[in-house]
Amino acid sequence: MKNKTNFSLLVKNAEDVRNVTAGEVVFTAGDPGDTMYVVKSGEVEVCVDDQVIDVVTAGGMFGEMALLDSGPRSATAIARSDGELVPINPKRFTFLVQQMPYFALDVMRSLVARLRGTNENL
Repeated sequence: MKNKTNFSLLVKNAEDVRNVTAGEVVFTAGDPGDTMYVVKSGEVEVCVDDQVIDVVTAGGMFGEMALLDSGPRSATAIARSDGELVPINPKRFTFLVQQMPYFALDVMRSLVARLRGTNENL
């Protein structure tokens, strides 16, 4: 399932970029989570129990659940290709939600799309 929400404008001029290489683990299920990511370039697989539940491409985001509930990571994220990720920490996330209400709606739409895709695969 492809992540349909497009956050590419948010990261177009981002300077704080994390470069990843194909096969690199971005985070692992169970890890503490304090950052979500927007994919600036490349692709990232989101996996639960070694099953790919989503492939996030440029303009998509992942890792938001840990920011929303302060819980541990529920999935593992692995770079499918070389790419660039823009980290969004809690302070930046709160700022974006306050200053750009559509950002919050886009995060919710992304979560719903991933949940629907997961439900379809059950």
